[in-house]
Amino acid sequence: MHTNNKFELRSLQNSIKKSGFARWRYIFNAKNSFTGDRSSFFIELYIVNPSLSPDEVIWSDLHEVQDFKDESQLYMPQEAPSPHSYVSIRVGKYGMGGEIVQTFLPANTFSLSNKVLDVAGGAFRLEGTTLSGEMKEKGRYVSWNLSIEKMCPFIPGKMQKNMYWGAPSIKALFSGDLSFCGDLYSVEPGISFGFIDKLWGKDYPYPFFHLSCSHMSSIISGKILGASVFAVQGIYNNSFALYAEIDEIKLARQRVKNNPNFGCVVVDNKLHWTVSVPFRHYLIDIDVFCPTKEMSIRSYTCPTNPLEELQVLGGATGTGELKLYRRIKKKNLELMESVALHDVRCEYGGREQPDLE
Repeated sequence: MHTNNKFELRSLQNSIKKSGFARWRYIFNAKNSFTGDRSSFFIELYIVNPSLSPDEVIWSDLHEVQDFKDESQLYMPQEAPSPHSYVSIRVGKYGMGGEIVQTFLPANTFSLSNKVLDVAGGAFRLEGTTLSGEMKEKGRYVSWNLSIEKMCPFIPGKMQKNMYWGAPSIKALFSGDLSFCGDLYSVEPGISFGFIDKLWGKDYPYPFFHLSCSHMSSIISGKILGASVFAVQGIYNNSFALYAEIDEIKLARQRVKNNPNFGCVVVDNKLHWTVSVPFRHYLIDIDVFCPTKEMSIRSYTCPTNPLEELQVLGGATGTGELKLYRRIKKKNLELMESVALHDVRCEYGGREQPDLE
């Protein structure tokens, strides 16, 4: 079991404070206490350019800037908004009928020590194995009180210049309670299939590519693979980070080389992610599908250019298959395991800019 928060509580670099961002993300399944229906949720903490305006939120909606112009302004010079500076807490529900509640706070409400991460005296708080918080925005109320058992940490750190990523827990067991927009949810370790990661730097990877899963079963034997997990994060210089534990075989690499193949395309109202990675004596193939109607878009503004943002289409109900092969002689491959994937977190994104001309 991994419970150390050292990576999550690592101090922000001075260069990041002046011009950069950091995002903490917690994903888990929860069960509606009244209906018994299961849903996937995420809790995000996001801070951008905190030294720029510590006492006041500087934020402008890129799409409002885009829609603001009328015909009388078409030939007038457009003044770009200032770089953003704020702390944001965002809690969302994946899937059909999903909803996101978000609040913006001044950067000086953010405090970080080697024991506690806190925003605004408890609006978001990470301490030991406990994650808690609450917020009210536009009449909608969200609160959470969760305990976390962390496993399978992957802390690669620097991916390329000014880009960093790590997963304090590729497999996390969440337990506790969540109140979300009038509904109460219970979070149970056995069905939470949780995930925690942290992304920070001066820019985002483009295209943005993410897959992760800890809910697997063997197609060959029919057994639940409770100890198996994987995560793929990128794209960094035409490569990505990979962590996989399938049965007792562990494959982990900060930067996958050897010409990995990956892609994301639309197929019949679904997004289809593919990954094929030769890894020493092994080959791992991953195919994941997620209906677009079960996904939603999240936006992250660029730290240096407020008129540019990362738009990510993401969901947590992906399904698919993972195949693990072993090389035996030259180009011959032996299938070691074929895995059915459930509750896959899957994301793909890219840059967006408005046309101000």
